[in-house]
Amino acid sequence: MKKKKWKRRGRTAVTSISAVALLVTLYHPQPAHAAYIAPNDKYYHNQTHLKQIRADRMWTVSKGTTAIKIAVLDSGVDATHPDLQGNLLPTINLVPKEPARDMKGHGTQVAGIIGAKGNNGIGVSGVMWSAKILPIKVLDKQGETDTNTLAKGIYRAVSEGAKVICMSAAYLYHAPALEEAVNYAEEKGVVVVAASGNEGDRVDYPAAYPTVISVGSVNGSNVVTSSSNYGPEIDIVAPGVSIYTTAMSGKYSPMTGTSAATPQVAAAAAMVLSRQPFLTPLEVRQILFGSATDIAENGWDRKSGHGLLNIEKAVRSKLSSDISEPNNTQSKATPFPIESQNLSRLGPYDTIDWFYTDVPYDGKLVFTASVTSKAVAPIAATFYMEGRGPVTYYLADGDTLTIPTQSGRLFYKLERGSGSGDFAYTLTNRFTIGPDGYERNNEKTAYRSLPPGNRVSVTGNFNVPGDTDWYSYYVRSGGKLNIVVAPDTRRMDPVVAIYKEGDKNHPLPPFDNGTPKDPTERILMDVTPGRYFIKVSNYIPTAVNGEYKLDLTYTPERADTNEPNDTYRQATKLGTNSFMTGTLATRSDYDWYSFRVSSDSYVTIRAPYIPVDSGVRLTMYNQSLDYVLFSEDEVAQFSKRGRNIFEMKLKPGTYYIRLDSAKPFKYDSYRIQLIQQPLISGYRDISTHWAKKEIVRLTQKGIVKGFSDYAFRPDKGVTRAEFATMLLRAMKSNGLEVGKTGSNPFRDLSRKHWAYSSIMQVSELGIMQGYENNTVQPDRVISRAEMAVMVARAKHMLLYPRQSSYRDVKRNFWAAPAIEILTLNGWLKGYKDGTFRPNQAVRRGEMAVFLSKAFRL
Repeated sequence: MKKKKWKRRGRTAVTSISAVALLVTLYHPQPAHAAYIAPNDKYYHNQTHLKQIRADRMWTVSKGTTAIKIAVLDSGVDATHPDLQGNLLPTINLVPKEPARDMKGHGTQVAGIIGAKGNNGIGVSGVMWSAKILPIKVLDKQGETDTNTLAKGIYRAVSEGAKVICMSAAYLYHAPALEEAVNYAEEKGVVVVAASGNEGDRVDYPAAYPTVISVGSVNGSNVVTSSSNYGPEIDIVAPGVSIYTTAMSGKYSPMTGTSAATPQVAAAAAMVLSRQPFLTPLEVRQILFGSATDIAENGWDRKSGHGLLNIEKAVRSKLSSDISEPNNTQSKATPFPIESQNLSRLGPYDTIDWFYTDVPYDGKLVFTASVTSKAVAPIAATFYMEGRGPVTYYLADGDTLTIPTQSGRLFYKLERGSGSGDFAYTLTNRFTIGPDGYERNNEKTAYRSLPPGNRVSVTGNFNVPGDTDWYSYYVRSGGKLNIVVAPDTRRMDPVVAIYKEGDKNHPLPPFDNGTPKDPTERILMDVTPGRYFIKVSNYIPTAVNGEYKLDLTYTPERADTNEPNDTYRQATKLGTNSFMTGTLATRSDYDWYSFRVSSDSYVTIRAPYIPVDSGVRLTMYNQSLDYVLFSEDEVAQFSKRGRNIFEMKLKPGTYYIRLDSAKPFKYDSYRIQLIQQPLISGYRDISTHWAKKEIVRLTQKGIVKGFSDYAFRPDKGVTRAEFATMLLRAMKSNGLEVGKTGSNPFRDLSRKHWAYSSIMQVSELGIMQGYENNTVQPDRVISRAEMAVMVARAKHMLLYPRQSSYRDVKRNFWAAPAIEILTLNGWLKGYKDGTFRPNQAVRRGEMAVFLSKAFRL
């Protein structure tokens, strides 16, 4: 089982400041009226984040405070760093067997972002030039801890008088002890600020709790970083890319991640408290959220929360009576995300507040109210649910309201009761997912049967602590199960156990091969007939507002209908152009096939599909089994390339094929195709062609020839060189004078060309002419018009303009006389649509028919 640990959030690798970040520093828009301060720290030019959050303008109001103690729960701090001197309290160490000093460097970086001494001529500047930072070491030298230690750190910070707690540590899973600790801090008036996490997923804990300020990160262009966690619990964002800060051993380095963004917000909370020390944590949150700069949608959104930290505006702001305004109509409803808290106000001149909550799943929303009015029913809360009429409840101080919900958007109107006066109210919003459609199935005896079929998909959840889901699936015959359990949030870490009914001697261990980065469980196993039980549980046995999807695929063993064919005596007989299909279930499994060749044939074997990458071995024997015609070990490779495995001319007789595999397979079948092509006049591809008779006749007369692979390729185009050669043969067959070879006028015809002599002869006879650039282009495909002209010249036919028989051959077309005279002689034909298509390429089969007619062959 994997051990879940706390991880620091943020990178500490040193990288140089980017040119883009530098440009942001140099050209950041400045209001013409606003004054700002630039400290003289050596690396201040690298700290573009300070201008981004407007700290340089805040310093005109206040440069820091030692009146507010900030607890940094992290890996400790390098107390000897010159840029932190005077701003640190002694470290409190809660990590056993380690010294109090920072052994990781993470805490030193966080502390420097909050309170590196500003304007001291060295290093960097913190958000606060003067500060009182209390380091509490909770992360070990690996950057890890546990929930009890972190909770202990929160309690210790409160007892030490801290007013702000900064936690650049995050945990994927809800922990009751941690929630109790942050609630305690809230009760004691302590502001808790935590990193949202860097998984690009749902907000981590403790940032996800309603009373904790959840901080995401943006880049230098105010775009939320792809790794920054987001969702309904996100509150605010701050710069988190290459934040230059203090490092171990008196050095400096950039820090990236929500860990770097969080201390900026913690410093802002301290600065707000320094000017308004009697604010509650909720009121501090309201000021920070209300002063944030929108960088996406107006108001709150799922990526950036309330927006980018604006520390100058926050420090200058007084507590707003209601940051949700204006929201007095449904069209102006303010988003109130789940797991959050909101402070608003109602009075005689502002009697209605509208909110909406996007509910992610079916479940229930629980609202807890705190109302300053002493009226019996100061608030009428009306909820508008899809598919139902509005429902109204009445709320007073301390009331808790539970609203059953469906996934989707829920609107609600809060209306001031008559005689309630002017009052503030606080709502805390908590959501709990409802039971899935298969509950109750918490015990093996209460299992839910999955529907039959080879593919099954169900959706489940863990809606209560310790929830366990049991399913069953009946396997009809031997095969394999592929089970994937995928959660929709990394807050959930499924564990899957599988048991076969009645099999007590061979229990399977639980499957837990997921990781925090990918908690999906993937199981592939062989199964035999019977019932299987599937148990799905959560590694951390807490309730999770999320769902998992269980996909089950059953693949039965593929029946091999050719078995038994393990020996040549049992060989399966194959017909012409047939497929070999089967499985090779073991390394000793052999599949034998036989086929009969009745006349000289060209035999081809192809492998359209081989189920194993390693391939199968194919061996082919002659009739006596005393000679191997062919052997190939990697048939799969031919299958992937789409090439033939075997091609050969075979004489009449019986032949055998044997297949085997080094990697057995029984759930899928190979498909290997045997193709027999009888040889007609030595060709394997003309048996059904319309020009077969002419091709055979001209082959017997030696006028046309095929290719070395026993193919004639009747539909292949004819080159000028090929036509010249075959035309000469036809002329000789008719006793015509074929001329002699003269001087070569063509610059693209070499003596080495295979048809040099033929081209030169037809050129001397005036049958073939070159082109204007003294080329003959011997390998160019000849057109129907060119073929007609060359044959007419070879036959010494009288050529003069006539009325054309074809609608696409005009009377003045250069080849029209030749086309027309050959048509009148019945040697050429057009197409059914009345066209001749003179520029269309001549095919080899068409050429054979034409020569046969023209020369009476």
